[in-house]
Amino acid sequence: CLASGDVSVTLKLDRPEATLLDSITMVVSVSGTRKSDTQPTIKGLEAFNVRKGGTSSRIEIINGKVNAGVDYTYALQPKKTGTFTIGPAEVKVKGKTIKSNAETLTIVKSIQSPDVDRGPLFLSAALSPKQIFVEEQAIYTLKLFRQTRVGDISLGLPEAEHLTLKQLGKPVEYQSVYKGQSYQVLEVKYALISSREGIYGIRPSRMSMTVFQSRRKSSRSLFDDPFFSFSSGRPVTIASEPLELNVLPLPQKGRPTDFSGLVGNYKIKSHLEPSKIRAGESATMTVLLSGRGNIKRIPDLKLPELEKIKVYADQPVLMEETDSKGLAGSKTMKWALVPEKEGEYQIPSLSISFFDTTGKQYRVIKSPVLSLSVLPVEKAQVSVSQDVLKGHKTGGPGKQEVKELGHDILPVHTSIKDLHSGTRSGIGGLVFWLILIIPLFAYASTFLIQKFYRKTTVSVAAARARKAAKALTQQCRKGELSSNDLTSSIRRYLNERFDLSLGSLTPDEAADIVVSRGVKATTAERLRTALQELEDAIYTGKGQETCDMGGDIPKLIKQIEKEIR
Repeated sequence: CLASGDVSVTLKLDRPEATLLDSITMVVSVSGTRKSDTQPTIKGLEAFNVRKGGTSSRIEIINGKVNAGVDYTYALQPKKTGTFTIGPAEVKVKGKTIKSNAETLTIVKSIQSPDVDRGPLFLSAALSPKQIFVEEQAIYTLKLFRQTRVGDISLGLPEAEHLTLKQLGKPVEYQSVYKGQSYQVLEVKYALISSREGIYGIRPSRMSMTVFQSRRKSSRSLFDDPFFSFSSGRPVTIASEPLELNVLPLPQKGRPTDFSGLVGNYKIKSHLEPSKIRAGESATMTVLLSGRGNIKRIPDLKLPELEKIKVYADQPVLMEETDSKGLAGSKTMKWALVPEKEGEYQIPSLSISFFDTTGKQYRVIKSPVLSLSVLPVEKAQVSVSQDVLKGHKTGGPGKQEVKELGHDILPVHTSIKDLHSGTRSGIGGLVFWLILIIPLFAYASTFLIQKFYRKTTVSVAAARARKAAKALTQQCRKGELSSNDLTSSIRRYLNERFDLSLGSLTPDEAADIVVSRGVKATTAERLRTALQELEDAIYTGKGQETCDMGGDIPKLIKQIEKEIR
């Protein structure tokens, strides 16, 4: 969005794609003020019927800073199919016109059976496209149509060998029309990937829920008032229609001998920083390979040996993203280059092959050739006097005769007997020794108390650590743990091990916690990967199934405990 001072305007759509019968929610948010001079003016709405949904004010307090705002909500009903640019929205605040961002919205035809009345509650499934290549992703969309209130929803996804489902974003709720009737729709999308060719029959998805129906007394009474109406719930399970997916093998024609296995659309970028250094210094070469497709198959690229340059590879970083179009992401690879001698060097390009699902052909992309200039080592400048260079000795000022200027005011004693001060009272001697001993005694006592406290604290922490690790190991050895159980056990271990109170835990947060306690980055990445796999299983409806990672987790925890110490 574009901002003027502290005021900004943002335009958001609840989803990027809809059908002709759907209603799309659009929100224009003005931040930095609680009112505007005019209502928003929005471009690109000619192909929609627009209905205002209301205005709401808000106040946010973030890090002690108060931010006021106002939201304008609209419902869009499409008139025709196509791809449209919605926005920008323009709002006037204190005489200044502020513009928002623009969003793209695609409207497609609604596929409905004209002869079937599916009632007030049904589940629909769709697949797009229905024919793909191996490792290409299709979008599996589930829609719950309802005209009644429901709760306690649980979803069971279809299972098939060689097929993988991964949820794309959070579920979206909106209003739509089916066979002339209005429905509230809950939509969730998944990326569907096949690892082997063939024709797959995708079984129906099943959704269980509690359906609430209003219940009133037959006789007229106070409780006939809608305010006092009650609802009773009954368990219901509904299923979607079965689907079919045709998975084609990757073509042999034009297949590179070093084919990477990537399927989708990818691009490569690289740069060298700095491009001019001195011999012995280092430059960093960074390669970014990004795209949309089976990004977990992105390989670690190898930089060839470079003459007179030492190469040190860094740990690659894989980032995965999801949106309504499927899986996307990138892998960042870095190398430290340390030239041994000055000169001009050419860093060769790196290449990778992939199958382009848009053009249905193999492609090879390359990074550009990079140039590195290496200057000679800067020599230290040493300044030496000409006399020294010629071997002459340099003399200082001549020695002067030592002269006696006077005597000390206090006498110089030549015998220890002279230091005897005579008799000293017993009380004075006792005070002297007390003054000398008491500070030493206080220091020693403080030191011993602190040492005991530290030892006790360390002992308690060590006992807590052993207990947490032992509890998790015992849980894993019981076997038949589900992804939900294993995730909860790992979270409980981290809470008990580090004296935390986390109610929820993401894979990245878990990795950050152990790294902050001294665990190596590679071990933390193993923990993050394990939790990510467990989270994927939960999101794809397999959270209650037995997980086969129970045997690996104790080894990982043992390694974490070893590195913490």
